[in-house]
Amino acid sequence: MADEIEEIKRRINIVDLISSYLTLKKAGSNYKALCPFHQEKTPSFMVSSEKQIFKCFGCGKSGSIFDFLMEMENLEFPEALRILAERAGVQLKTFERKEYKIEKDQKTKVYEINRLSARFFHKILIGKPKAEFVRDYLAQRKISDKSIKEFMLGFAPDSYDLLSNFLVSRGYGKLDIHQSGFSIASEKKEGEYYDRFRDRLMFPISDALGNIVGFSGRAMHKTEAGKYINSPDTPIFLKSRVLYGLDKAKQVIKEKKRVIVVEGQMDVISVHQAGFLNVVASSGTALTKAHLEILGRFTKNLSFCFDQDEAGEEATKRAIDLAHQEGFDVKIILLPSGNDPDDCLRENRVLWEECLKEQKGAIDYYFENIFAKKKGPLEAADKREIAKELLATIKNLSDKIAQSHYIKKLAEKLETPERFLYEALDKIDKKQSERNQAPALPAKSMIENFEDRLIGLILSKPEFQADFFKRVDLENLENPRNKEIAEKLKIYYNKVAVFNLNSFKKKFPDIAMQIDLLVLQYEKITDQELLKAEYEEYVRRITTSKTEKIKKLYEEKIKEAEKSEDKDRVKKLIKDFQKAIIGK
Repeated sequence: MADEIEEIKRRINIVDLISSYLTLKKAGSNYKALCPFHQEKTPSFMVSSEKQIFKCFGCGKSGSIFDFLMEMENLEFPEALRILAERAGVQLKTFERKEYKIEKDQKTKVYEINRLSARFFHKILIGKPKAEFVRDYLAQRKISDKSIKEFMLGFAPDSYDLLSNFLVSRGYGKLDIHQSGFSIASEKKEGEYYDRFRDRLMFPISDALGNIVGFSGRAMHKTEAGKYINSPDTPIFLKSRVLYGLDKAKQVIKEKKRVIVVEGQMDVISVHQAGFLNVVASSGTALTKAHLEILGRFTKNLSFCFDQDEAGEEATKRAIDLAHQEGFDVKIILLPSGNDPDDCLRENRVLWEECLKEQKGAIDYYFENIFAKKKGPLEAADKREIAKELLATIKNLSDKIAQSHYIKKLAEKLETPERFLYEALDKIDKKQSERNQAPALPAKSMIENFEDRLIGLILSKPEFQADFFKRVDLENLENPRNKEIAEKLKIYYNKVAVFNLNSFKKKFPDIAMQIDLLVLQYEKITDQELLKAEYEEYVRRITTSKTEKIKKLYEEKIKEAEKSEDKDRVKKLIKDFQKAIIGK
């Protein structure tokens, strides 16, 4: 197993894997990005191609390709291993579930059932007579055979148990199929299930790596169940976190530095087919903060192209407000009334291209919309209503310059002094503006962060080691891993005349990877004054931390002695406290 894991690591470059999730920027011999595991404005997430590791010096998350995938997709190691083995083309001949002494992991089953079901539906669509009318429908919608294959479209016939019987024949139980979202429990007979997707055009939904995690099914005839139904939430599918088409669009999104968000799967396919590849859609739900966090890894420039009916306008407004709160630059692609992207491209590609060129800034779109609804001179009540609506939107902007621009524009249109609008803006619920601010890391994380940096500093810059061991009591290190590395470094330091990092790692191979992670940030820093200042600050924090612990310990003891009115003990504790602080 160890050989296979190492082979996967050799075949998959960590930079390539992480680039499929984040926009990495070169930083010397390494790469930097905004961390996907906590909110931050300054990149502290680093990736080393040479060492094949990543580390965030903000939240502390670190590791190899396996650790990254497990964190990003909420996977256990066996499933991450399977996914990366498939990507690397490595056969896991020795990988048996018996090694883990547990039944096959539920997530693994859901992934397998999704893959099998997608192939099953696709084969029916492209080759079975019963699916001919669906093929005709797609031809009428001008969906090419290439797109059908690329998006692996399928057809679920009008049968209560066709898919279930197929999956049972492949060794899966009825409960497995139900927990994967493909069947519904019968209300009439306990233990009986029927297929969820029947008489529907099937759209497999993939995660960012291309793993099929769920489905959307479009009814091919009138039904009470709704035009579209989607997979329910499963161990691998959450509608609020999955974007249709992202696996195919992510690279182009990074290249173009903009993403187009549309409403439906057919819109994505049509736009993609027309050569506009940076397009995605939410999967059967309104756009969420989680969707935006995912898109923010690739770009902060976003264009919405939703239907222009009343429901579409409302969806656009909610999405714009949320995107502004998350710090996106937002534009609106306006299509002729009654058209969606799919309609527009089928009828007039040139018109689509013109609409792309003429897309408007979201706030400008709001201005035009709200003032267009008011006919004739504006009364005081009209002005209050317009100001209330537009100021709530302007408040969401994280850019103060942009806020100032639109306040000035609104003041001119309302013929109102700017200061009145600023006063009204300040009164808007402060919680709205606080949504953009990244939550502070817990105190423990902050301690571990500066500890990580201190240990990384003395490992990469050995000139600080003598002073470090003289001034820092290793018992005061909070992180057990850092304490272990420092203790082993002290042993090595006392035995050798000249410190050599590679020799040290060979001496203690069990902590070699942790050492690589800690020194990653200091590899290219040569400014001695900066390093010295940083070192002194971290040592000061360690010392202060010890003082605070001593202070808290003696405060509690002195309070207990005072409660029992033991004056002699109080005096002794005060002396002990002073000695501990001075002689620490």
